[in-house]
Amino acid sequence: MTNPDQELVEQLELATKDLLWLSETEYPMQVVYWQDANNFTQDTLLQQHNCSPDTKIATKEFNAFFTVATKSETWHNEAEQAQVERYQALVNLMAENLTNIKVYLLGEIEIAAYILGTTQHKAIAGITTQIVAT
Repeated sequence: MTNPDQELVEQLELATKDLLWLSETEYPMQVVYWQDANNFTQDTLLQQHNCSPDTKIATKEFNAFFTVATKSETWHNEAEQAQVERYQALVNLMAENLTNIKVYLLGEIEIAAYILGTTQHKAIAGITTQIVAT
């Protein structure tokens, strides 16, 4: 079966290539995709990440999650500014192509972050990364 969202998936892969999420450590981002948005639940995320059903799940607002990564600072060097611009482009790409975007945070110290929304073809697409917060 062909993926009607293949172009979007490829754009997300390109936008996240070599882009690291900075927390107490640096983790790469990966694109995630579920064909059927109607059967997607928080339990789907837990199963995908091999978490127990009682794993803590928090949600965060999409733009609030990316605030630090997308904010230009006067002290940024050229490489840091380029990274901010890549994050801004990623946020714009997701905002333009996904609806009902939510950030799911699974766990408490080593946190699996899923930033997901619904595509025009009624699938779930987005990115995932790891956050370490001690």
